[in-house]
Amino acid sequence: MVKGGALHIVRRRADALATAMIEEQSRRGRVGVVLVQDGIFADMPASAEVYVNDEDVRARGVETVHRRVGYDEIARFVVDASTVMVW
Repeated sequence: MVKGGALHIVRRRADALATAMIEEQSRRGRVGVVLVQDGIFADMPASAEVYVNDEDVRARGVETVHRRVGYDEIARFVVDASTVMVW
């Protein structure tokens, strides 16, 4: 995750507003996205740096192409981000 950048935490599978905001911010710079809960099923722009919560992936028994992170790493992302949005 890029220090000082925007971080989006996505909790739902489909959120058009979140996706649009992430796409727009990705055009202007690097954006970090952490998928949690049912958000692990969300389609994210290829330009975003996407991570998934490991516990949510294991609990749902799915595979993912995104890097898995735990709560400690997510907390570090939040502290290092200039802005944090939860969707």
